[in-house]
Amino acid sequence: MSYEEELTQFRNAWKDELSGTCPTKLVKAKQLYLKGMLLEREGYCYEAIEYFRQALKLVPDIEKSIDVNIDFGQSSSYPETISGLEEVEGQVLSNLSADRSKWLEKFNTSETHFDDIFTCLPERPSTRTHISALPNEIILSILRYVVSTELDLRSVESFGESCKWFYNLARTPQLWQAACQKIWPEVWPQSDSTTWRAIFINKPHMRFDGVYVSRIKYYRHGEQKPNLCCTLQTVFYHRFLRFFPDGLVLSLNTTQAPQNAVVALKDRASSNKDVTYGQYTISGQELKIVLFQRDISCRSSIKLKPDQSFNITFKLSGLTGRQTLQWLEYFTVEKKNGQTKKSTIAIVPPHFSKFVYVRAKSYTAASAGTV
Repeated sequence: MSYEEELTQFRNAWKDELSGTCPTKLVKAKQLYLKGMLLEREGYCYEAIEYFRQALKLVPDIEKSIDVNIDFGQSSSYPETISGLEEVEGQVLSNLSADRSKWLEKFNTSETHFDDIFTCLPERPSTRTHISALPNEIILSILRYVVSTELDLRSVESFGESCKWFYNLARTPQLWQAACQKIWPEVWPQSDSTTWRAIFINKPHMRFDGVYVSRIKYYRHGEQKPNLCCTLQTVFYHRFLRFFPDGLVLSLNTTQAPQNAVVALKDRASSNKDVTYGQYTISGQELKIVLFQRDISCRSSIKLKPDQSFNITFKLSGLTGRQTLQWLEYFTVEKKNGQTKKSTIAIVPPHFSKFVYVRAKSYTAASAGTV
């Protein structure tokens, strides 16, 4: 063999090594992938994933070299062990158990403590993968996105009504603990019998997947004309409050349709210039809000006017799904020329009607992140 031929052979082998398609690796990757396909078709998805993972480590685009429509025939005719699979990348794969009875031990994690977690099984045999094949970790990861940053535990409760398996997963303590500590970082169960779910349901807190609406209706005198009776005009407008778990609250007073206000309060950085921003604190059933007007001269970002604040105290009452806010106190604080002036506003009907919670489905239609 000449020097040029030897150099060409070396270059070709080097290129194959860099691309991960050298003959030895390609053969082993194919064997691993085919074994994974066989296990997947027999319903052993967990074991199949191990083989797929090792095959992709050897050849990342191994799918291009595999015929996905390959017919294995009877599973008993396929060899249990394949030459070259005894040990790949330092991990023994041929000893992986395909015993379904051991799935509970593999899939169960510290997130769950239920012995009868696998209660969801297909009603009749099917060649397709049933949802019961998903590990608990995958379901719980999805549920964390369902809860999202808006703490939509209502959807998790609906999920738990499907079957006993989903019921157990929907009551995973870590899921409710994450939601509770999002609102009350310092709160812990007082006893072993107290669950995180009970804390979330029974401890007063705001709802974050909707808005609180107050509808105001009053009459005012119209224009007085000579020789005519004084006319009365009926005025309608709405007040909206939107709360977030980190203490942020948005407020909007508008005469527009409620649907427009719900859209304006969906995001933290609202494009509506009439939205006011503030912070809230809740102690027992007493809710205190401090609002600041927005500086509309600042277009690039949200900037508040610190010289005037609106301070409101509400009484939170009602069940979690039927919450109402009753006015208790309302005053403004104005700072000007180094002096602070407090002005109390009398709470008289009909300008200060109660707020009622209304769920907004669009707020939880998409998840911005996990709880």
